[in-house]
Amino acid sequence: MPLYLGIDAGGTKTDCAVSNGAELLGQATGASCKLARVGREKAKENLQAVIRQACEVARVRIADVQHVCIGMAGASLAEAVHWAQQTIRELTPDATIYVAGDHVIAHRAAFGTSHGVLVISGTGSIAFGRNQKGETARAGGWGPNVSDEGSAFWVGREAVVEALHAFDFGKNNGLLTTIAGAWNVAPEDVVRLANSSEPRFPELAGPVVKAAEQGDAVARAIAERAGKALASLASAVIRRLWPEEGIVPVALSGGVLQGSALVRQAFKDEMKILQPQAAVSFAYVHPVLGALEIAAQRGVRR
Repeated sequence: MPLYLGIDAGGTKTDCAVSNGAELLGQATGASCKLARVGREKAKENLQAVIRQACEVARVRIADVQHVCIGMAGASLAEAVHWAQQTIRELTPDATIYVAGDHVIAHRAAFGTSHGVLVISGTGSIAFGRNQKGETARAGGWGPNVSDEGSAFWVGREAVVEALHAFDFGKNNGLLTTIAGAWNVAPEDVVRLANSSEPRFPELAGPVVKAAEQGDAVARAIAERAGKALASLASAVIRRLWPEEGIVPVALSGGVLQGSALVRQAFKDEMKILQPQAAVSFAYVHPVLGALEIAAQRGVRR
């Protein structure tokens, strides 16, 4: 049987899975291999390490893998595609290697080859849909400086903004302490880190969401705004792909959505207003399994 390798190269971690087309043989999770986050050399080290680990768990030789699909942000950039293919080919010289957008593998995991809208909120955010005609559309996902509404980066930045505004007015809304604790710095150092060349806003999403679920009113408002912003992205895709009324399946992926009941509920409530025909599912989506499916499909086409 041929061997397939699926990879989900996220902003905070890398998931890898091995299959023979009939069963899942092994999986592994490693550190991020996002170039912008860890640099080329560390990204290469992390990606190759998780591939080796997955193959060890599956008890297969890496060189025997025939088809690979890796989903990653920046898949539209030739340089990123070349880097990914070159890095993987060092381990599997004869394999076919397909690089897809992270939203593409997540959509495949959620819907297979069927229609629907997939909303991702991890380090970044994006909504991606495919209708019954095979037409596709996306909204958001243009990067943290101009987009990524409702993402971990966005949640963290909003928390810092709210904390500093409270400080300006001589108030303590609790977020400054939460942020300083998450970054392991004194409160007075928060401003320095927030204005650094690579602010670590995504690290704050988990603590902020936790504070929201524990009753912090400001954190709760941020979580609710995140859900509404993500619903707006999904609505934009639905308007473009389904101009006429009809049931539209919607699935959710990424750490912010899948890790926060508050964000999910705010998303669902807003969707009822914007797109009442949307059928929102909270079922857990495993993008790496979508990458495996695409690898197997491309192997059959060959």
